[in-house]
Amino acid sequence: MRLSSIFTPICICVGVVSRVLAVTTNGTNMVYGFDSIPTSPDLQWVPCFDDFTCANLEVPIDYEDPTLGTTSIAFIKLRGENATDDAQSILINPGGPGGSGVDMLLTYRANAGPIFGSQYNAISFDPRGVNNSGLVFDCFAGNSAAKTALVRLHTPGRVNASTESIINQYYSATILGEWCDVAVRENSPYGYYVTTPAVVRDMITFIEAEAESIGKPKADAKLWFYGLSYGTIIGTTFASQFPDRVGRMILDGVVDVEQYYTNTWRDNVVQDDEMVNSFAKFCYQAGPNNCLFWGPSAENITNRLDRIMLQLEQEPIPLSGLDTGKLPTLVTVSDLKGYILSAGYEPLVYFPLLADTLVNVERGNVSTLAGVVESFGQFPDADNIIRCADTYTRNKLVTLDAYREYVEFTTSKSRYVGDIYPTSNDIVTCRGFHHNLPDSMTFQGPLPPTSNGTAFPILFASNTIDPITPIVGARKMAEGFPGSVVLTQEAVGHTVANQGGSPCYFNYLHAYLAGTMPPPHVTCPIDRVPFIDGGVMAVVEGT
Repeated sequence: MRLSSIFTPICICVGVVSRVLAVTTNGTNMVYGFDSIPTSPDLQWVPCFDDFTCANLEVPIDYEDPTLGTTSIAFIKLRGENATDDAQSILINPGGPGGSGVDMLLTYRANAGPIFGSQYNAISFDPRGVNNSGLVFDCFAGNSAAKTALVRLHTPGRVNASTESIINQYYSATILGEWCDVAVRENSPYGYYVTTPAVVRDMITFIEAEAESIGKPKADAKLWFYGLSYGTIIGTTFASQFPDRVGRMILDGVVDVEQYYTNTWRDNVVQDDEMVNSFAKFCYQAGPNNCLFWGPSAENITNRLDRIMLQLEQEPIPLSGLDTGKLPTLVTVSDLKGYILSAGYEPLVYFPLLADTLVNVERGNVSTLAGVVESFGQFPDADNIIRCADTYTRNKLVTLDAYREYVEFTTSKSRYVGDIYPTSNDIVTCRGFHHNLPDSMTFQGPLPPTSNGTAFPILFASNTIDPITPIVGARKMAEGFPGSVVLTQEAVGHTVANQGGSPCYFNYLHAYLAGTMPPPHVTCPIDRVPFIDGGVMAVVEGT
């Protein structure tokens, strides 16, 4: 599933600048890209990007078959302002799949201290197959025309189980897999060895290498981890496979891991209409000076939105492009629904933009909506490669009947985005891949993941309304890990951190890191309100 918004690219692509040469300043060799950093089985941190240190960690391609050779994992560290030489490090994954932790930490460097505490080091990484790490490959081998053609063919907008759109999307779903299979066969024989269980093993290698670097036994190494969105899949997989290695683990915006590994995304739409209703409520409460789509009641706002949707459904609007120099396009209700879905990722930023867009549409200007549906296909190949490799042995969405039932389910659960959701997450694509992966690359544990007890309990976190990973996922995952707690933040949007959290939330987070679990059933009161408070620069998924 895609766990990122069309508004925010998954990666800023620091890898693009990895060819920049190292620069010597005041006797220090400062590097600005991972190509300048040696790969080593030991953590050899070198100064990088002015305020950081970086390392390329050598890891086996397959931990059960060393004859396949090794690959490299890019790590980046921001030393805490008050951190000692042996300070605890917190490893962060921003989500995805395909999200770059390197880019995230470079972008949000100022937030690590306030969120975690200045006594800790913040470390992130690009998982295998992502950006600066090894096993990255391009399914289309640079053939952008072919990729663009597939996007237009395979992203029809709304998918209705009773029309040919579902048939077209189902059968076109095999094309991406065919291109990726050929790329692996011809150019990257281990390109599919990028699964979440392999990433978990890489994290074990990292914490052991870090322990050794400060003179501690490898066997005593514990993982301190903050995972967002897809990062919660990494976290629960880790905790299931290596429960005795959990030092601290905060999982924010929790994915139902059982549905992830079986490719049966069903619960992810259950709070989408709540999100839309909250847009109307917050707009009304903010008043006409703060919300341009304001009306005399929340019901009035919702009714006007409904009329706009009906009008676009009955009368799509053609844009010739003659006045803008852009290509001709047709703005449909699918574009509006896609825009609404993406606004739910970060309402503090995007609810005001959605309000502005709706006002413009009422006035006949639909340019903001042009190309929204097509943008769903503009994600890096790593997103599909990792998701589909993870479902290799358990994919339940392989037949047309199964896909039809899935579409009927999502449509029944959300009248605003239920019929656009299958196009957005595009999980049917996985039926076209032929991975032939060894057991060492696939998750072998029970579903949902469980443990008899982790070395330290897990802290699950969720907003009261998360339209991408609803709170039911946090509650379900917590049941599998005795002693864990779900900490709830009153807010709307995807992940607590991405909405700015609250003093209450971060106080509990700091106490947890210090060794004190929050009491059960805590809900922190809302701190930042859409239309009133602006967006925040917080630790966010790249998904």
